[in-house]
Amino acid sequence: MIPRLRRRLLRDSAGVTLVEFALVAPVMFVLLGALLELGYVAFARSTLESAILDASRSARVAECPGEAAALIEQEVNDRMAVVISHDGAPPEFTVRSYGDEFGNVGNPEPFNDLDASGTYGPGEPYTDINGNARWDDDMGREGNYGSFGEVVQFTATFEVASLLPFVAARINGNEGFYPIAAETVVRNEPFKDVEC
Repeated sequence: MIPRLRRRLLRDSAGVTLVEFALVAPVMFVLLGALLELGYVAFARSTLESAILDASRSARVAECPGEAAALIEQEVNDRMAVVISHDGAPPEFTVRSYGDEFGNVGNPEPFNDLDASGTYGPGEPYTDINGNARWDDDMGREGNYGSFGEVVQFTATFEVASLLPFVAARINGNEGFYPIAAETVVRNEPFKDVEC
């Protein structure tokens, strides 16, 4: 009786598809969720990069670059309104001017390396390019849109909310958000030689 029952069960394939689906479905749903999550983050990054490029273009061709500050921030905020923020905050926006040379971007203020350590040490003489009365590892003047013909760096950071927390737990260590950033460096148009 038992051998006959065993043969009958082995020949019966009803329900096999359901068992196979139960084995494959969790993996498939996690992969689909990961694709959705990463696609959304890629969309957010692309939106932020596009917003910062458009904002920088508005600033560099403005009548007076400094006067366009509020409009530029508003432009970035408006473009990023389609992306869900982790904490409801708008993108953080920073701008730095670097004078006339692209080579100054991201470089430290020059200093006289008295102890030959290769790094700035307290008491070593330096040139205060940005005028804040201390040595900085970035010579840019923060918050300054520069004047006509100056090189300016625009940076925006944003924390994109996770759409699927169970996927974020596996991808991002359960942070609940993905930090993204975009930056661009432009030279203000040298059309006018006036103070503004």
